[in-house]
Amino acid sequence: MPLKVIYRGKEIEIPEKEIKAVELLSRLGLSPLSSLVIKNGEVVSEEDILKEGDEVRVINAISGGT
Repeated sequence: MPLKVIYRGKEIEIPEKEIKAVELLSRLGLSPLSSLVIKNGEVVSEEDILKEGDEVRVINAISGGT
């Protein structure tokens, strides 16, 4: 069963049963400097392993200021 990831409101299937968060971002063409990986409701580090059955979301970090 593939790993399911929610990104921009769409479900994406990753064929691996487990993958590092940084590899997931690379696969999606995203930078770890501008995106966050959330596993089971918690932000994870780039080295954390995501496994099938985890609830995984990727969001783009938005910064701003004056």
